[in-house]
Amino acid sequence: LLTGGGTPYGVYTPYFRRWCERLDALALVATPSQLPPLPSSLPASDADRAAVDAHARPTAQVDALPAPGERAARERLGRWEAQVAQYADRRNTLADDAGTSHLSAALHLGLLSPRDAIHRMLPLPPEKPSVRNGIRLWVSQVAWRDFYAQVLWHAPHAARSAWRPSYDAIEWSGDRRQLEAWKSGMTGYPIVDAGMRQLAATGFMHNRARMITASFLTKDLLIDWREGETHFLRHLVDGDVAANNGGWQWCAGSGTDAQPYFRIFNPVTQAGNFDADGAYVRRWIPELSALSAPAIHAPWAHPKALAAAGIALGRDYPEPIVDHAEARRRTLDAYAAALKSPGDR
Repeated sequence: LLTGGGTPYGVYTPYFRRWCERLDALALVATPSQLPPLPSSLPASDADRAAVDAHARPTAQVDALPAPGERAARERLGRWEAQVAQYADRRNTLADDAGTSHLSAALHLGLLSPRDAIHRMLPLPPEKPSVRNGIRLWVSQVAWRDFYAQVLWHAPHAARSAWRPSYDAIEWSGDRRQLEAWKSGMTGYPIVDAGMRQLAATGFMHNRARMITASFLTKDLLIDWREGETHFLRHLVDGDVAANNGGWQWCAGSGTDAQPYFRIFNPVTQAGNFDADGAYVRRWIPELSALSAPAIHAPWAHPKALAAAGIALGRDYPEPIVDHAEARRRTLDAYAAALKSPGDR
């Protein structure tokens, strides 16, 4: 899909409108009665074999992975059809396992056709101002997948550098200790650590948690988004290259439709908004399970609650590795310096 001027879209909303105009024309292909035989041999280089061997085992707990196969995926899609109307109200509640479709891995691996999944939702409810319809909203998430695929197709440089080239001038931190703390879910910020531990255990992370953890890495720790992108792709069962890249660049401010660099998530505020009672954190950070909200989201700020629960920071759970307010100021300065026009430097 191209703009009226014949150029690729760099903004999602007009792309989605154009995408919706094409839905009725996208007829499903009939199921074939038979498939052609596989080649008798599939040549592979030594490098290919080494790559397969290195990634042959999932990093997640096997019993936490989705049931494999097309039949299981189609059953999940059928169950999602019955509850998709609730998506608008439930999608941002981190502890609500049924609030999102959990179909991303099946779509990524080709167990489901995105075209088939969308056709089940047609006709789409009309767009109404100030009304977020669950069906339309979920379909728009599938469209994001297409959007990021066309972004990378038209801008292949974005695979390993900023879609907005000026952002390549940012001086990222090389603090490996902080990077490892982020990867292992030991930053001292419970909502961030819960997301990272969910990823390690299940190969999946709630989309809101993906945004929170990515913002923390790039904006609180000022660590290159490519470090996070690589880590996610190594662990995610639904690790789609284009979507993963697009999401990371959105959080870093360097991609299409990106949030402005000065809009930095406060992890404690995000936790209060999307894990109000602390159920998500309690599930993934058992060492804090005796705490209630709001103490569970900012334990360093609630010494009495820690004492009552017998929890000692630095022993049972880490102290915060950065102060969010100070980190925010550092990031704003780093981005502002990188984005000055050449004449201002």
